[in-house]
Amino acid sequence: MDEPTRVREIYDRLTQTRDEQHWQPTSLSHFEGQPFKALLAGMLSAQTREENTTAAINNLLALADTPEGIAQLSDEQIRKAISPVMYFEGKVRYVRDIAEKVAANGGEVPRTIEGLMEYKGVGWKVAVLTLAVGYGIYDNITVDVHVARIGIRLGLVKPTTKQPPKVNDELKQVLPREMWPHWNALMVMFGRAICLPTYPQCPRCPLNDICPKVGVVRRG
Repeated sequence: MDEPTRVREIYDRLTQTRDEQHWQPTSLSHFEGQPFKALLAGMLSAQTREENTTAAINNLLALADTPEGIAQLSDEQIRKAISPVMYFEGKVRYVRDIAEKVAANGGEVPRTIEGLMEYKGVGWKVAVLTLAVGYGIYDNITVDVHVARIGIRLGLVKPTTKQPPKVNDELKQVLPREMWPHWNALMVMFGRAICLPTYPQCPRCPLNDICPKVGVVRRG
Protein backbone atom coordinates (compact mmCIF):
# COMPACT_ATOMS: atom_id res chain seq x y z
CA MET A 1 0.00 0.00 0.00
CA ASP A 2 1.55 3.31 -1.03
CA GLU A 3 1.46 6.28 1.35
CA PRO A 4 -1.35 8.29 -0.30
CA THR A 5 -3.52 5.16 -0.29
CA ARG A 6 -2.68 4.47 3.36
CA VAL A 7 -3.56 8.03 4.34
CA ARG A 8 -6.90 7.75 2.58
CA GLU A 9 -7.52 4.41 4.27
CA ILE A 10 -6.75 5.92 7.69
CA TYR A 11 -9.22 8.73 7.10
CA ASP A 12 -11.96 6.51 5.70
CA ARG A 13 -11.70 3.89 8.44
CA LEU A 14 -11.77 6.46 11.24
CA THR A 15 -14.69 8.30 9.69
CA GLN A 16 -16.63 5.04 9.46
CA THR A 17 -15.75 4.09 13.04
CA ARG A 18 -16.79 7.55 14.26
CA ASP A 19 -20.19 7.13 12.65
CA GLU A 20 -20.67 3.54 13.82
CA GLN A 21 -19.64 4.24 17.40
CA HIS A 22 -21.33 7.65 17.58
CA TRP A 23 -18.26 9.49 18.84
CA GLN A 24 -19.28 12.79 20.40
CA PRO A 25 -18.08 15.93 18.59
CA THR A 26 -15.92 18.47 20.37
CA SER A 27 -17.72 21.15 22.36
CA LEU A 28 -16.24 23.92 20.22
CA SER A 29 -18.36 22.72 17.32
CA HIS A 30 -21.24 24.51 19.05
CA PHE A 31 -19.59 27.81 18.13
CA GLU A 32 -19.32 27.28 14.40
CA GLY A 33 -19.84 30.59 12.64
CA GLN A 34 -19.41 32.52 15.92
CA PRO A 35 -15.80 33.73 15.91
CA PHE A 36 -15.93 35.74 19.15
CA LYS A 37 -17.27 32.82 21.17
CA ALA A 38 -14.93 30.39 19.42
CA LEU A 39 -12.00 32.65 20.28
CA LEU A 40 -12.93 32.87 23.96
CA ALA A 41 -13.56 29.12 24.23
CA GLY A 42 -10.31 28.32 22.46
CA MET A 43 -8.31 30.59 24.75
CA LEU A 44 -9.96 29.15 27.87
CA SER A 45 -9.29 25.59 26.71
CA ALA A 46 -5.50 25.87 27.05
CA GLN A 47 -4.22 23.04 29.30
CA THR A 48 -7.80 22.31 30.40
CA ARG A 49 -10.08 19.30 30.07
CA GLU A 50 -12.92 19.82 27.65
CA GLU A 51 -15.70 19.45 30.21
CA ASN A 52 -14.12 22.20 32.33
CA THR A 53 -13.76 24.47 29.31
CA THR A 54 -17.41 23.88 28.47
CA ALA A 55 -18.48 24.75 32.01
CA ALA A 56 -16.40 27.92 32.03
CA ILE A 57 -17.50 29.28 28.67
CA ASN A 58 -21.14 28.50 29.46
CA ASN A 59 -20.82 30.29 32.81
CA LEU A 60 -19.30 33.32 31.14
CA LEU A 61 -21.81 33.52 28.30
CA ALA A 62 -24.65 33.21 30.79
CA LEU A 63 -23.49 36.53 32.27
CA ALA A 64 -22.94 38.26 28.92
CA ASP A 65 -22.59 36.99 25.37
CA THR A 66 -21.30 40.03 23.48
CA PRO A 67 -17.87 41.69 23.53
CA GLU A 68 -19.36 44.86 25.01
CA GLY A 69 -21.25 42.94 27.68
CA ILE A 70 -18.27 40.88 28.78
CA ALA A 71 -16.03 43.96 28.84
CA GLN A 72 -18.42 45.50 31.36
CA LEU A 73 -18.22 42.54 33.76
CA SER A 74 -16.11 42.91 36.89
CA ASP A 75 -12.92 40.90 37.29
CA GLU A 76 -14.59 38.98 40.10
CA GLN A 77 -17.55 38.04 37.89
CA ILE A 78 -15.21 36.79 35.17
CA ARG A 79 -13.00 34.99 37.69
CA LYS A 80 -15.91 33.12 39.23
CA ALA A 81 -17.34 32.21 35.82
CA ILE A 82 -14.14 30.77 34.38
CA SER A 83 -12.85 29.15 37.60
CA PRO A 84 -13.26 25.59 36.22
CA VAL A 85 -10.35 26.09 33.79
CA MET A 86 -6.65 25.82 34.55
CA TYR A 87 -4.84 29.07 35.33
CA PHE A 88 -8.13 30.95 35.51
CA GLU A 89 -6.62 33.80 37.49
CA GLY A 90 -4.38 34.76 34.58
CA LYS A 91 -7.09 34.13 32.03
CA VAL A 92 -9.30 36.81 33.59
CA ARG A 93 -7.21 39.51 31.94
CA TYR A 94 -7.17 37.55 28.67
CA VAL A 95 -10.97 37.48 28.62
CA ARG A 96 -11.08 41.21 29.27
CA ASP A 97 -8.43 42.00 26.65
CA ILE A 98 -10.22 39.98 23.98
CA ALA A 99 -13.62 41.47 24.80
CA GLU A 100 -12.35 45.06 24.87
CA LYS A 101 -10.38 44.76 21.64
CA VAL A 102 -13.19 43.06 19.73
CA ALA A 103 -15.68 45.62 21.04
CA ALA A 104 -13.35 48.45 19.96
CA ASN A 105 -13.18 46.84 16.52
CA GLY A 106 -16.94 47.02 16.07
CA GLY A 107 -17.45 43.42 17.14
CA GLU A 108 -15.20 42.05 14.40
CA VAL A 109 -12.73 39.29 15.21
CA PRO A 110 -9.54 39.28 13.09
CA ARG A 111 -9.44 36.89 10.14
CA THR A 112 -5.69 36.26 10.20
CA ILE A 113 -3.39 34.30 12.48
CA GLU A 114 -1.22 37.36 12.96
CA GLY A 115 -4.17 39.56 13.92
CA LEU A 116 -5.52 37.02 16.40
CA MET A 117 -2.13 36.50 18.04
CA GLU A 118 -2.05 40.17 18.99
CA TYR A 119 -4.64 39.34 21.64
CA LYS A 120 -3.40 38.33 25.09
CA GLY A 121 -3.50 34.59 25.69
CA VAL A 122 -3.92 33.74 22.02
CA GLY A 123 -1.18 31.65 20.46
CA TRP A 124 -0.89 29.95 17.08
CA LYS A 125 -3.11 26.99 17.97
CA VAL A 126 -5.99 29.11 19.29
CA ALA A 127 -5.71 31.43 16.30
CA VAL A 128 -5.95 28.54 13.82
CA LEU A 129 -8.83 27.03 15.80
CA THR A 130 -10.71 30.34 15.82
CA LEU A 131 -10.36 30.77 12.06
CA ALA A 132 -11.54 27.20 11.50
CA VAL A 133 -14.51 27.15 13.87
CA GLY A 134 -15.49 30.80 13.70
CA TYR A 135 -14.96 31.55 10.03
CA GLY A 136 -14.63 28.19 8.30
CA ILE A 137 -11.10 29.13 7.18
CA TYR A 138 -9.07 25.93 6.90
CA ASP A 139 -5.72 27.04 5.54
CA ASN A 140 -4.06 25.13 8.38
CA ILE A 141 -4.74 22.11 10.56
CA THR A 142 -5.47 22.80 14.23
CA VAL A 143 -2.77 20.96 16.18
CA ASP A 144 -3.45 19.88 19.75
CA VAL A 145 -1.98 17.06 21.84
CA HIS A 146 -4.13 14.43 20.10
CA VAL A 147 -3.19 15.54 16.59
CA ALA A 148 0.50 15.66 17.46
CA ARG A 149 0.61 12.36 19.36
CA ILE A 150 -1.40 10.36 16.83
CA GLY A 151 0.40 11.96 13.91
CA ILE A 152 3.68 10.56 15.25
CA ARG A 153 2.22 7.13 16.00
CA LEU A 154 0.81 6.88 12.49
CA GLY A 155 4.15 7.84 10.96
CA LEU A 156 2.74 11.06 9.49
CA VAL A 157 4.84 13.35 11.71
CA LYS A 158 8.49 13.01 12.72
CA PRO A 159 8.96 11.96 16.37
CA THR A 160 11.27 14.93 16.88
CA THR A 161 8.70 17.47 15.70
CA LYS A 162 7.15 19.22 18.72
CA GLN A 163 5.96 22.70 17.79
CA PRO A 164 2.34 22.82 16.56
CA PRO A 165 3.12 24.96 13.47
CA LYS A 166 5.75 22.44 12.40
CA VAL A 167 3.40 19.49 13.03
CA ASN A 168 0.88 21.35 10.88
CA ASP A 169 3.45 21.80 8.09
CA GLU A 170 4.33 18.10 8.06
CA LEU A 171 0.69 16.99 8.07
CA LYS A 172 -0.15 19.34 5.22
CA GLN A 173 2.52 17.61 3.14
CA VAL A 174 0.77 14.23 3.40
CA LEU A 175 -2.93 14.98 3.94
CA PRO A 176 -5.10 15.99 0.97
CA ARG A 177 -6.54 19.45 1.51
CA GLU A 178 -10.11 18.18 1.74
CA MET A 179 -9.12 16.36 4.95
CA TRP A 180 -7.75 19.45 6.70
CA PRO A 181 -11.11 20.78 7.99
CA HIS A 182 -11.95 17.44 9.63
CA TRP A 183 -8.60 16.15 10.84
CA ASN A 184 -8.48 17.83 14.25
CA ALA A 185 -11.95 16.76 15.38
CA LEU A 186 -11.39 13.24 14.06
CA MET A 187 -8.08 12.88 15.93
CA VAL A 188 -9.56 14.31 19.14
CA MET A 189 -12.43 11.80 19.08
CA PHE A 190 -10.10 8.93 18.10
CA GLY A 191 -7.60 9.94 20.78
CA ARG A 192 -10.24 9.87 23.48
CA ALA A 193 -11.92 6.64 22.44
CA ILE A 194 -9.09 4.39 21.22
CA CYS A 195 -5.64 5.94 20.70
CA LEU A 196 -5.23 6.87 24.35
CA PRO A 197 -2.11 8.72 25.56
CA THR A 198 -0.70 5.98 27.81
CA TYR A 199 -2.40 2.73 26.84
CA PRO A 200 -3.62 2.93 23.24
CA GLN A 201 -6.20 0.26 22.51
CA CYS A 202 -4.32 -1.24 19.56
CA PRO A 203 -6.04 -4.66 19.50
CA ARG A 204 -9.44 -3.06 18.89
CA CYS A 205 -8.21 -0.19 16.74
CA PRO A 206 -9.50 -0.04 13.16
CA LEU A 207 -6.01 1.07 12.07
CA ASN A 208 -4.10 -1.72 13.82
CA ASP A 209 -2.86 -3.32 10.59
CA ILE A 210 -1.77 -0.08 8.88
CA CYS A 211 -0.30 1.81 11.85
CA PRO A 212 3.47 1.59 12.51
CA LYS A 213 2.84 2.48 16.17
CA VAL A 214 5.83 4.78 16.35
CA GLY A 215 6.80 5.36 19.98
CA VAL A 216 4.11 3.08 21.40
CA VAL A 217 5.52 1.14 24.35
CA ARG A 218 2.46 -0.10 26.21
CA ARG A 219 -0.83 -1.10 24.68
CA GLY A 220 -4.22 -1.58 26.26
